[in-house]
Amino acid sequence: QFKPRATYLADTFFSQKMPVATTSYVGVEYKKGKRLLAPYIVKGSRGVSINRDTADAKFYSAPMMGGKRIITIQELEMRQFGETPIFSQLTPQDRAAAMQAQDLKDLTDIIYNRKNKMAADILTTGKVTIQGYADDGEVILEDEIDFNFANTKTPATIWSNSAATIYSDLKECCDKIAEDTGTLPTMLLCGPSVEEYLIANKEIRDWLLVSNNKNLTMASFQPRYTSPQTRYLGYIPALGLEIYSYLETYFDTETNSVQPFIPADTALVISPNIGKQLFGAITLVDKTAGFQTYAAEIVPKYSINEDDNITSLSVFSRNLLVPNDIDSWCVIKTCG
Repeated sequence: QFKPRATYLADTFFSQKMPVATTSYVGVEYKKGKRLLAPYIVKGSRGVSINRDTADAKFYSAPMMGGKRIITIQELEMRQFGETPIFSQLTPQDRAAAMQAQDLKDLTDIIYNRKNKMAADILTTGKVTIQGYADDGEVILEDEIDFNFANTKTPATIWSNSAATIYSDLKECCDKIAEDTGTLPTMLLCGPSVEEYLIANKEIRDWLLVSNNKNLTMASFQPRYTSPQTRYLGYIPALGLEIYSYLETYFDTETNSVQPFIPADTALVISPNIGKQLFGAITLVDKTAGFQTYAAEIVPKYSINEDDNITSLSVFSRNLLVPNDIDSWCVIKTCG
């Protein structure tokens, strides 16, 4: 049983997919708005020139994501996973077809996992660090795309302390988002540890002890799993926030450990659909057709090396996630 691909963060918060560009470069535009007042003008005046809201517009080469799997004759001569234990009727050709089909799924899944990690980085830090590997898998070129996000809050009393003013911290974030964008957030998306802080908080527990919920409906908790990766915790009517805990993890090859997409002590005050997905074209070389450019989200490439008796399957994607308004969500570092 294989873990399903991770898509929740990218699909929920960067749900708008833009048309695939015909080049590897994509135009990135995001804004930071402010509320202006019309100036008073003297009688007969033509008006006062008003500057437009500033928007940052840049061009990036959309980062290339991809992986490769190789099939050798030695692999095809051995029994594969799931075959009949004693006598197998599968030929090497049958095994090659089955392996290629599984490789295509696996290589596509890791691209979606990487896109989900990009979404997590943008949502929690406002930037994404891109580490590109050369063919040897060791040489690294590092680049960073920074959206100048600054809406991060550190509570005066950390949330692991039962006396923390969690409601006040959340209200402050909601008020700031409303002031900066004219919209209200609808979700509180929590890292794996935040659920314990919410349930143990003294202020929230006192609300839950009110015998007549018609007198005070500040918070309602009904934790349940909605999927193996997400857990619905409850609702804060006073702020209009549905509370979810995001439990999805990935394997970090640099530290050789399992890490959560959303850090354990991080909470996001946010709404769905705050950004978009941009795709760049992919140029590959074919030994018969030469250089070919493909405008597609996912591009597979199959090749054969007759001298070494191996086949290889590569899957590529050029993808960049971009928020529409960098003031439309808030990051809370619940434990400092």
